[in-house]
Amino acid sequence: MRSGAHEGQRATVGPASDPAALRRLFDQAVQRHQAGDHAAAGRLYEAVLAGGPDRGLRADVLANLASILRNQDRFAEAEAALRDCLRLSPDHLSGLANLANLLIVAQRYEEARACIARSLALAPDDRLHRYRLGLAWLGEGDYAAGLPLYELRDDRARTPLRSMSTPEWDGGPLEGRSVFIWREQGYGDELQMARFIPALKAAGAGRVMVAPTRALVRLFGTLEGVDEVLEMTGRVAAPPHDVWALPFSLPHRLGVTLETLPAAPYLRAPEAARAAWKGFAPEGGVGFVWHGNPAQPVERYRGLPSPELLQPLAEHVRLIDLQEPRGDFADTAAILEQLDLVITTDTAMAHLAGALGRPCWVMLPAVGCDWRWLRRRPDSPWYPSLRLWRQETPGDWAPVIAAMKQELASNGPPGRRP
Repeated sequence: MRSGAHEGQRATVGPASDPAALRRLFDQAVQRHQAGDHAAAGRLYEAVLAGGPDRGLRADVLANLASILRNQDRFAEAEAALRDCLRLSPDHLSGLANLANLLIVAQRYEEARACIARSLALAPDDRLHRYRLGLAWLGEGDYAAGLPLYELRDDRARTPLRSMSTPEWDGGPLEGRSVFIWREQGYGDELQMARFIPALKAAGAGRVMVAPTRALVRLFGTLEGVDEVLEMTGRVAAPPHDVWALPFSLPHRLGVTLETLPAAPYLRAPEAARAAWKGFAPEGGVGFVWHGNPAQPVERYRGLPSPELLQPLAEHVRLIDLQEPRGDFADTAAILEQLDLVITTDTAMAHLAGALGRPCWVMLPAVGCDWRWLRRRPDSPWYPSLRLWRQETPGDWAPVIAAMKQELASNGPPGRRP
């Protein structure tokens, strides 16, 4: 395949003083980069750097090369390239944006905010810069600063509800008005945000209707303060309502802070599901989930490479593989109620266990950790029944599993304790 330089050969340019040749080589690198051929693009970028480009072109190359290095999980090298880029060109917007993203992934939120502040000084109306700033505030638990900016997320902008004639709820008095809650993001997100739906009744809503993803419909029927849970798939009409809202907008509209999060548990297994799954789990059973949705880019950080990594825990408990779904979330809830403990990576199972108030250990990655888990804490203000086990070195789960094994050996699973 032709890619600026023949595969297997070193890319070459003319004399270092020939800026036109270097620019052409850079353009070829960008083409390969955009085509997803990162190996060829990286070689071409390195060739441009070796040719002695001027400051502006060198900064552009470093910003692009850093994105390839990050894609290869070479975080330290990517950061070094971006720092060099910004020393050459302090106002380099793509360099600033890439560095802010890298710092957020590493949970270095204060540094990320400083970087984003520079970006906003140059482009004050940039929606993406402001959204990233919201993530940096949320990661530190400052919801008053972060939640308004989280309203800039793509899911809210793309929701099909915008085509309706009814308005989005702006947080004003409900005074008997009917509210329709649609869905957004993934199962775990819907489970996490479900805690805010009962607050709408308390705020004066006359009728509250919820349309979660199909697998959550039966379980959401146990939510307090909900008049109707609707199964809506395909091209269907929304029920009559006065205002609509998206789940992740509810905490902002309700003025929630970290200290005023509605308590968990707030869901329970329906009686029919309990009856159907009665006796499924053996006494002392501990369920586990070892990865989430592989289509998510961050899953390569969050998931375990193999369930075999958890086998050392079997010396102390009876492990039950919950990776493959058994029915819908109501069925899974009935199973979780029978277990002494659930062990999972950052998946919807963690949110389900927390929403049910079931003991759950969540393994969190060193990079790519979601803002909702905050930093360094072994607990979650969202879910008191959860314990967080944090990876120290990217990709190395062995110390996390060894620590969990020691805890099980010393104290047993939480659900078995008096």
